[in-house]
This record gives sequence, structure tokens and C-alpha cells, in this order.
Amino acid sequence: MSPRVNSTAIRRFNVARVFHALREHPGCSQRDLARYTGLDKATISAVVAQLAEQGIVERGGVAANRRVGRPETALAIPPSAGMLVGARLEPGTIRIVAATLGGRVIEHLHVAGTKDVAAAVGRLGEGIATVCRSAGLRLRAVGVGVPALMDRTGRLVLAPNLGWRDTPIRPLIQEVVAAPVWIDNDTKAAAIAERLFGVCRTVDDFVYVTGDSGLGGGLFLGGKPYRGASGFAGEIGHLMVVPDGRPCGCGKRGCLETYVSEAAILSDALRAGRSPADLWEVAEAARAGDPALLAILERVGERLGTALAHVCNLINPEMVVLGGNLALVADFIVPAVERALTEHALDPVRRGMRIQVSPLGADVVQMGGVALAMEGFLAAPDGISPAPPAP
Repeated sequence: MSPRVNSTAIRRFNVARVFHALREHPGCSQRDLARYTGLDKATISAVVAQLAEQGIVERGGVAANRRVGRPETALAIPPSAGMLVGARLEPGTIRIVAATLGGRVIEHLHVAGTKDVAAAVGRLGEGIATVCRSAGLRLRAVGVGVPALMDRTGRLVLAPNLGWRDTPIRPLIQEVVAAPVWIDNDTKAAAIAERLFGVCRTVDDFVYVTGDSGLGGGLFLGGKPYRGASGFAGEIGHLMVVPDGRPCGCGKRGCLETYVSEAAILSDALRAGRSPADLWEVAEAARAGDPALLAILERVGERLGTALAHVCNLINPEMVVLGGNLALVADFIVPAVERALTEHALDPVRRGMRIQVSPLGADVVQMGGVALAMEGFLAAPDGISPAPPAP
């Protein structure tokens, strides 16, 4: 690595550290930033000056952590710094959020989804334009989560629930959005959101699991997303749990998602003579004591916990996070998940591990898009990137 490349990487790293410290501690001083980041005063001063010149940081007032002696100037990321947009492409609905550069959600929009690629991209572009007009802020970057296998070049390889295969999805979206676009698998994006905004801010090793149209998994190892050789790591939903079991959209049989996803739970409920419209209704009926639905959720927890035990034996995470629609029924599946983990995971692995429910709710993938946009934005040496590098 050349000295120039190395110095650029260090500069980007320092900018990101200062930005995230300021995002989490608005109103702090430069001295506070030095304490939060471990960077020296000269580096903090240079980074703050750079961000202030770009309009990303503003100075004003007295720092919140005032000390005896000379008052220190407070720093903050102002709303005028611009906005980030996060989106989630699903077969039925395209969900969009706009957030300030600091990550505070300011706009929500849902538009009808479709399995037609061109139509979906067009609707996404129109939706992003709508939230931008409503917010009235400069759009800095866009991040999109897609329920698909994404390779390391950012190409969509396979999206079973959308019926898309070998699709250059990022260039298509970039054509209709006037800002840099970042794209990733929806669950990996959600895991990044959990790291930036959720319960894993200080957790370096965790497994994130979500169940919506399918069942996705995201791995964080050593404080970074783990993608694997081709970018496909974390596909927990396609662990085979029942030999020659139910057919899966991936072309295989017996995959975990055919027993644990929302679609699987609703199908099992229908076979049991129940007809809930979604997992909200499943959770309400279970809360009311419906024995059939309680039994279904018990089996879901057992299968999910058994599969997670094998994953945890391999990577030894500190935490397992349940997000997306799984969070809706967490009260009824977590006890079975914990029993299965205790039964099948190695004792030392299980003792050091916690199970948490994501606090990010239904916006988690969209916030994953915001996280992708934020990280991409910060990766550019001047804070604006014309095109993202490969994941």
C-alpha cells in the first residue's frame, strides 16, 4: 500500500470515528471527542474543521459536559447538513425512510411493490423524490436493502421471493436517483443498522436474524460485517433442517425459512384452522391464549434455536438479535429458542451468549439502508462519493 493510499484510509477512518462520536454525543466539545475517540487534539481539530467547512458540523453554544474553567464550544450535526434515505424492496411494498445525516428519521413513505424490476426501480425513484421534496434537505446518499443474494461486486445474484436473478440492481437504481447509491442484502443491512443504531453498538460479534418474506441472517465478526468469499455468508434461512422437507424458493427442500418465516407461520396457522392476516394477528391471538398458534410458535422457536445452536458453535457470538417480524412474536418463541440453544450449543458457547430483540422495529431494514448510505458517505474522502466501491 502506497503512503498516499494509507494516509487517505487513515483520514477516512478518523473522519468516521469523529462523526459517529458526535452523532452519539451531540452538543459535546472537541475535548470530549478526543476522549470518546482516542484521537489526539490536533487530529480532532483538523477533522472538525473539515466537517465544518462541508457544512456537516456546526459550532454554537456551550458544550453539555461543561467543566470548571474556560467554557468549551458545543458541536453538533445540524439538520441543514443534509439527509440520507434508506429503502427496502419487497414484493408487496417498497418502504422508504428519510433521516437526517445524524440518523434521526424525519419522513416515512410506503409505495406499492412489484416483482417487475423496471417498475420497482421506477417506483423507488419516485418515492425517494417524494420524501426529498417533503423534507426539503440536500440528499447526500441512498441505501437500499434487498431480499437477495448479493455478490461482492454489488450485483444481485438471486432474489427468490422477487423472482430476480443476475440483475445489475445498483446501476439501475443509480439511474433514477441523484445521489450515490449503496445496496446490500436486506438482512446484512439490518445488521449494520443494529450495530450503528440498535443494541449492538458495543458488540463486536453477533448474529442478526429476521423473518419477513423469508428468513435472513447477518453476521458481525470482529466488529465488521462478515460476507464470505463471494459475499453470500449468513444465509441462515437456507440451512436444511428437515431432510426432503418443504420446497423452498431457492430450489432446495427443507430450508429453515420454510418453517420459520412469516409466510411459513401463516401457512401453518391456516392448516390449523386459523386465518391470521399477518404476524401482528398471530401475536395477538397467542397473547389471548390460542393453543394452536402457541403450539406453532413453540415449534418455530425449537427449529430456530436448533439451527442457531449450530451457527453459534461455529462462530461463538456474544449476542443473537431477533429482528423484523420475528420481534413481533419474540415473547412466544424466545423461551423455545433458549431451550434449544441450551440443549444443542456447547456449554461454554451458550454461557457467554445473550438473546436480544431488536429495538428498531419495522423500520430496521430501511434503517439498514440509512446505515449503508451513512457508511458510504463517510467512506468518501470529501464526504461525497460519486459511486460506491464493492461491498
